[in-house]
Amino acid sequence: MNEPDVLRLPKRLFHGGYFHLPLKLLGDSEAGPVLRFPEGQLSDPGLQRFVFEEFHQSGFEARERAVLAHFLSDDAIFIDIGAHFGLYPLVLCERFPGILCVAIEPSPDNFSILVENVALAGIRSRVQCLECALGRGTGSGRLRLNSSMGHHLVTQVSGAGSPEIEVEVRKLDSLLSGLQADAFAHRPVWLKIDTEGRELDVLSGGRELLVSGRVAGVLWEYRIGVEQNPRKAEILSLLEECGFSSREITDGNILSLRCADHFREIEDI
Repeated sequence: MNEPDVLRLPKRLFHGGYFHLPLKLLGDSEAGPVLRFPEGQLSDPGLQRFVFEEFHQSGFEARERAVLAHFLSDDAIFIDIGAHFGLYPLVLCERFPGILCVAIEPSPDNFSILVENVALAGIRSRVQCLECALGRGTGSGRLRLNSSMGHHLVTQVSGAGSPEIEVEVRKLDSLLSGLQADAFAHRPVWLKIDTEGRELDVLSGGRELLVSGRVAGVLWEYRIGVEQNPRKAEILSLLEECGFSSREITDGNILSLRCADHFREIEDI
């Protein structure tokens, strides 16, 4: 899948220099949201996979989305860490009219597309977009720009390979404390973390939130490409210490729930 025509995408989805991708629905509404991005982005192999699964198959991370749709409700706060172009906020806001989302994306190019998609969907009042990365502390870090779907923080300047940029880094604990307005208070929190192997750092920076009892569930990626995250066992241990039980729900993502009994509810999803 190296060119748009190989993806067998109809011409009607291309106009104005943009590709307009209709998203699979979580609910029963007839017309779903559309995710828009520049046509040139389709040369990105990771994005090609995303588009192929969304347009020709059941949807990108279809089971993950279905599981979240089962558990979430209108009164939830959904924090999308590694929001990319806005897939999860768009489909969840379509399904749950009262849900509030925080979409966190460190890549400037991705962030601008994310903000545009939130505006085009008419959900700016329900989705707060933050241009930063999350980690163990606050400050700045180096973001390696492997692709639109594969960037991650690095611990030191490599001097070779993919380009790197400096980005703001925040802690999950301090980020949420800054959102303690009436609209965010007392709502159950759900986390989705896709940070290309830096999930342990994100969770370590959110330990206070994790032990507070407000987080109902965490959906997190445990693979980096085809390899398992080498910190997987540490992540599972941290979540267990904070009161969560975990289960692999696909070959790439793990769901951690505060109430282990709820896993029985998703066996047939």
